[in-house]
Amino acid sequence: MKAKFSPLQLLDFKLLESHFEFIIPKEEKLDLKELFQSYAVEIDFRLRENEETKEIQLFTIIEVNEDDENSLPGYKIMVEGGGTFRIQDPESLEENLKNNLTQFSTLNMMINNLRNIIYQITNLGPMGGYLLPPIDITQLLRDKVGRFS
Repeated sequence: MKAKFSPLQLLDFKLLESHFEFIIPKEEKLDLKELFQSYAVEIDFRLRENEETKEIQLFTIIEVNEDDENSLPGYKIMVEGGGTFRIQDPESLEENLKNNLTQFSTLNMMINNLRNIIYQITNLGPMGGYLLPPIDITQLLRDKVGRFS
């Protein structure tokens, strides 16, 4: 099946900052799947649209198990990335589709890029690769809007 390209283009992606730490577990045998699922995950993001260049910039930070007082054994991870996007011919798109591409799709792409980096960083670690669980992007967007209303 031939793929149809999205009007949303990822022009650039950069890893801006990363932190990886290993906390030695006290127990010898751990259920890694259960441990990884119990990690707290925090995601924050900032979106900026440039009217002149018609580009969208999105900065996204993901923190996994980063609570200094309550960090669990294993991995503490922080990654921050920046992406630049453009929508081809935005005037021809319906407003709902344009908003979906600008907010939902850009954030989803950034989280997926950072998910891959997290996996690569941890893959050589003592507990193997940590794969960030699926994220409810809609809820993230709602929470962000809720913080400012």
